[in-house]
Parts: sequence; structure tokens; C-alpha cells
Amino acid sequence: MARKRIANDLPPIAEAFADFGGFAPDQSRQQVITQLLRDCARRLQQKDTRSFYTMREVAAYFDAPLRTVAISYEALDIEGFLSRIRGSQTMLTGKQASPRRPVNAIIGLPIALQAMITSPFECRLQMELEERLRARGFVADSIFFRPNEDFEPAFAERLLRHNLDIIIWHSPHPLASHVLLSLRERGVRLVLLHSAESPLRIPARAHLLAWQNAYRDMAADWARAGITQAYFVEPSHLLSRRAIKQIGPILQDHGIAFHQIEATENSLNKNLVAAPPPDRRAVLAFMDLSTADTLCNGYPELIDKISTRMRIAFCRGAVRVPRLVTRRICVDVVDLNPSALAEGIVADLCDAQNKQEGVRMTFQAEYHPQIIVSQGDDHA
Repeated sequence: MARKRIANDLPPIAEAFADFGGFAPDQSRQQVITQLLRDCARRLQQKDTRSFYTMREVAAYFDAPLRTVAISYEALDIEGFLSRIRGSQTMLTGKQASPRRPVNAIIGLPIALQAMITSPFECRLQMELEERLRARGFVADSIFFRPNEDFEPAFAERLLRHNLDIIIWHSPHPLASHVLLSLRERGVRLVLLHSAESPLRIPARAHLLAWQNAYRDMAADWARAGITQAYFVEPSHLLSRRAIKQIGPILQDHGIAFHQIEATENSLNKNLVAAPPPDRRAVLAFMDLSTADTLCNGYPELIDKISTRMRIAFCRGAVRVPRLVTRRICVDVVDLNPSALAEGIVADLCDAQNKQEGVRMTFQAEYHPQIIVSQGDDHA
């Protein structure tokens, strides 16, 4: 995008310094030039930024060394009158701040603090969206929220204080509907990423996230590996509790028994350690980040022991678990492609021919068997 055109309509330099009659013998040229430039900048300063005289012009007019003028420009830069752009030009700052390039819109990117820490996908998606939005002239504003804050009434006001034009929200909580409606009523455009299993019924530009095909690929792979039992930890997140209801029938179609167990240390010990499946052809699976992070990172020795007896699967995106990484333990992961997701969302947002609300695109999750989840943003 081309830089905003800057006004260049200063009077001739001789006219700007018409009162200058030369240097007195006892005067410091440095101080005189600095004060004359300061007075000139004050007189010529307008509302918007504009070009200023070059240092070479000023040095030639005052018959002064270029270094002397450069020191004066540096002083006025510090004072806020001038803005020196290296290798380009010197700008006379405006009376009100203005961006160096036009801004198309301010876009909010809400993200849970825990997800940013524990989820390689969420971290990478945030980075990919920011890079692509900024390249298109948008301001990307990452807004972090604490557990359960995203569906509190005050969260809408907090978002509005960011002066947002658009919000891109990945899998908003179903209880956050009133927050989204409040934003929409205040003129904020909504771009929502929904799970195809349970989309929110809110007018918005929506992108669906489809998981079912990946789960079928996962079940088929488990069946080929001889797995007969799948133990799913009861998720805490409402969206994941809805999603887990569709896992059982898919597994049963492939001859795999589905079990749902409590998300506690005692439950894992009782079902998988004290009385493990007799043939050991089993999987421990997680359907949400919060539960997986609490159990895997809260009880690393327990997870380490379970991993020697059965496979571990993260079915709603990978989770960073240092113990599994350092031990080079492979896990199964069902995840979305953050680069493809960000590219599609931003391209659709910039499509001037299609501004209507409704379902825009559908992104398919992918199944990745037996990989090592790195501490960075990618699978190892």
C-alpha cells in the first residue's frame, strides 16, 4: 500500500528565515540555528504532518557545517517538532498525531490466556492473523481474557474501549452471545469461527470448523492399530461437551468401545493404572485444552506412566506437555491448519464483492497420528 501523500508547500527558505541577519561574533551558531529552526517550525506547523526543509538546504542557507545543522535537527526531533525518516526526509510534525500510512480498520482478536500458553494452534493462529491483517493495512489488536471473563457482561464494554471496527473471534463460548450481540448493536462487525457441530445463531460473517472427517480418519487408524478401547476424559468446556457426544457413534462404527471418565487424578489412576485394559490396546483422549493441560501438566508422572500403557490423543488441538516432549513420546492429534485458516479468513474479509453475513467458508480439521508436539508452534 502506498504511503500517504505528505504536503510539501513550505515557503522558500529565504522567506522562512527573512529576519536572519547573520551571526554576531559572540554568538553560538549552534544555539542560533536551533532557535531559528524551532521558531520556524512553530510558525509553519499545521494540523497534519508535512515535509520540512532538508538539512543540506538549511546548512547552505546559513553557511554552516552540515554536522551543526544535524545536531539542531536532532534536538528538535527530541522536542517533537521534527520527525527524521532515515534515508528519506525530515517531516514537520502535525498538531495532531497521524499515522504514517492509512489504517483500513482496527480488528480485535480475543484469545484466552490459557490457550495462548498451552495451545500451539492458538498461538500460531494469532501470529498468522496479525501478520496477514497488518500486511493488508489493518491494525490487529490482540485482547487476552481470563477464564470465564469472555461471557461476563463487562467484557463487551472492555472490548468496546479498544475502538474496534471488526472482531475476529475463534470459537466464542455459547454463553458469550450477549457480548457479541452488544458489539454488533454498537456497530462492530463480527467475524466468527464456529465449530460446525454447534454454530452460534448470531448474524455474523461465519467460518465453520469441521471435525467429523478427521475423527473418522482417527477411528479408522485406531482400528487398524488394533485399538479396542477409547477412554475420553470428561471435558470442562461447553463446546467440547457437545462435541464429545458425536465421538461415540464414530468409534463404535469401527469396533472401538467408548468410555467417558471423570477429569480427576483419582479417575485416571482407577481406570487406567490400577485396572488398565487387559490387552493394553487402548487410548486416553482429551477433548479440550483446559482439561488436558490440568491433568497432563498437573500430574506429569501419572501421564508418563499412562503413556507406557496406551496411546494418548488430543482431539481438539495439540497441547504443550513438556514431559511428553522431553521423553519423545508420540501422541495422536486432531488439529486445524492455522496458516490456511488465517489466509482464508483475511482473504474473505478483504473481498470487496462479498460483504454479506452468513456462512462463508468451511475448514476441515486433520488427523495426525503419532507425532511429537513441540514446545514451539509446530508439530515436531
